[in-house]
Amino acid sequence: MTGSEADLRRGLAVLDQYREQLEALAQQQEIVRVSLEEHMRAKETLLRYKEAGKGAEVLVPVGANAFLVAEVKDADKAFVGVGSDVILFDDIPKQVERLDARIKSITDAMTAIGQRLAELQQRAESQGAAVQSLYDRLQGGAGEGGPT
Repeated sequence: MTGSEADLRRGLAVLDQYREQLEALAQQQEIVRVSLEEHMRAKETLLRYKEAGKGAEVLVPVGANAFLVAEVKDADKAFVGVGSDVILFDDIPKQVERLDARIKSITDAMTAIGQRLAELQQRAESQGAAVQSLYDRLQGGAGEGGPT
């Protein structure tokens, strides 16, 4: 195996690593996107619940696109998890503030993942072009008695 062939193998290995990293980042991005949607839905539900007012009949989402009909008993407070299996019962505006802080953190994480994906995609494209160029040179040399 010539030095150029070894370079081609190394280049392909690096390209495979980039592709694996891109796939892992894309999966992380999807998980973060789902979390963001869930937090936005929770915020919207709390706001609409408060807006409906005491005694109103509301549809309460329970997941998997399923809902329950419920009557608003307390339109001013709600339970929201704050981590480590701790749930707080507090005024809805304060709960919305908590959700907004999480939404900002999640959005920041999505931005960071998006930037990392773009950087990695650019590196992968550059590596792919370098591998293609090396392959083309090797193929050009094959007609001169070199390996095929």
